[in-house]
Amino acid sequence: MRARLGILAVATLALAACGSTGSSGSSGTTSSQPAATASASAAAAKAAFGAPFDLGSGVSVTISKPAAFTPGAYASNYMQGQVANLVTVDVENKGTSPLDMTTVILSATSGANSCSDILDGDNGINGAPTDPVAAGGHTTFKYGIACDGKAGAPLDLNVAFGNSSVDLTGTLA
Repeated sequence: MRARLGILAVATLALAACGSTGSSGSSGTTSSQPAATASASAAAAKAAFGAPFDLGSGVSVTISKPAAFTPGAYASNYMQGQVANLVTVDVENKGTSPLDMTTVILSATSGANSCSDILDGDNGINGAPTDPVAAGGHTTFKYGIACDGKAGAPLDLNVAFGNSSVDLTGTLA
């Protein structure tokens, strides 16, 4: 299931070339919360929504808590009756070389139920940016998911970058 969602995430990244919302300027944001560090092993590290975590190689990611939203009439990958949630993804590249955003993969599940990526231009959800993030730069984008289930059901979001993987656990809004 996770492999299928990963393929869907890569397809979403490819579609994102039609409309990127990110910027690769420098970031002046700081956080007083400690950053979790992703493990390079097969087991994924755990992180919390809203807290920054380190994917290695100087890449720090913060994913907001999920919020419910109503997809527009032309949203893709959303079916009536699914729960639609939105998170904001902030990627900061503190490394020394540009970050290839096509190597960052997000995938989600809700218990035994599947989730799919939503693209919805009416709500500014255009997929992940495909432009590289310059060393010292950052980008922010919206990530929408549609899950079979109900609000309050478990939500598991996985972020992978190279050999690093981080799991975020929460509930559907």
